[in-house]
Amino acid sequence: MTLRRLALATALALVVPTVAVVVPAVDAAAAVPVRTDGPPVVRTIVRGLEIPWEMAFLPDGSALVSERPGRLRFVTKRRRLSGRAVGRFQVSGGEGGLLGVAVDPGFRRNRFVYLFRTADGDGRLVRYRFVGRQLRNRRTLVSGISVNTIHNAGRVRFGPGRRLYFTTGDSAEPSSAQNPASLNGKILSLTRRQTLGRGGRPSIVSSGHRNPQGFDFSPRRGTIFATEHGPDGDDEINVIRRGRNYGWPLIRGSQGAPGLTSPLVVYPEAIAPSGATFVHRGGSAWSGDFLVGALRGQQVRRLSFSGGRVVRNEALFEGQFGRVRTVVEGPDGALYALTSNRSGSSARPGDDRIVRIVPPRG
Repeated sequence: MTLRRLALATALALVVPTVAVVVPAVDAAAAVPVRTDGPPVVRTIVRGLEIPWEMAFLPDGSALVSERPGRLRFVTKRRRLSGRAVGRFQVSGGEGGLLGVAVDPGFRRNRFVYLFRTADGDGRLVRYRFVGRQLRNRRTLVSGISVNTIHNAGRVRFGPGRRLYFTTGDSAEPSSAQNPASLNGKILSLTRRQTLGRGGRPSIVSSGHRNPQGFDFSPRRGTIFATEHGPDGDDEINVIRRGRNYGWPLIRGSQGAPGLTSPLVVYPEAIAPSGATFVHRGGSAWSGDFLVGALRGQQVRRLSFSGGRVVRNEALFEGQFGRVRTVVEGPDGALYALTSNRSGSSARPGDDRIVRIVPPRG
């Protein structure tokens, strides 16, 4: 069976669940999102980064960008990279480092930003105040997450009810994903009180994960869709429901077992799906679609839904950018893709880059 047929067969066998919630907006969004009347318009806006991992927009349209080797960079609202890092961190190597970044929904009032980083065998979620392009008042919210040179996950996002969600990998210890006492191999969340206060033990949203590097909340119902790296193929897109076990290492790919949840989509041939976003803003042919950055696949994967089912599963920009770490929707309605070519053997002049994509009108 071909890759496309198997992925779609898996997708059509499952129906997307619905949850009546609304995702809070962090950014001061443009009144009319940018759109093009022809094909997508692509332009590189930042060059010379070193393995960027996340881009998080501030309310004024500027952004923070994490670089995995341990630097936090600032991009102005005119899309210019500041020459000086706003933060430097001691981090572990391999696939670890400075990873996820999130901006508090109440940033205009509290100035809080949140970073996920690995160092000295420990993964931590840390809060700072970002004032005058400086990080101040560090507070560790969650610590004690096992890390390794591989499988650290580390994506951070705010979701419904202003809860703070983040992902952890199995840190090359597969059994941790099935251990309820371990914070590894999970999607986790903090309450608003924990996020604004002293942190604490996070709630387990879902377990049985190997290396979930990306997720977002669907525009209408706030359902979590998450990406997952398989062991040697069998990459996944999962629809996350609280309390569910997604099977790793007991099952993989399209396998099933009682009490375990199978994926919405399976890619038997590895594409290494990483950071992802829904196209939340209207007026585009891509509105409502789920866009996934793919490292090994060197593409942006586009999934469309109708009646709760996957009806499109296609590669965009294949080979055009190289390895894509994540795709982020900006407050202007454009999509921003971060390359990760300096983490592999495919670096090109000017890498790594941030690419701005204006989606087609629809």
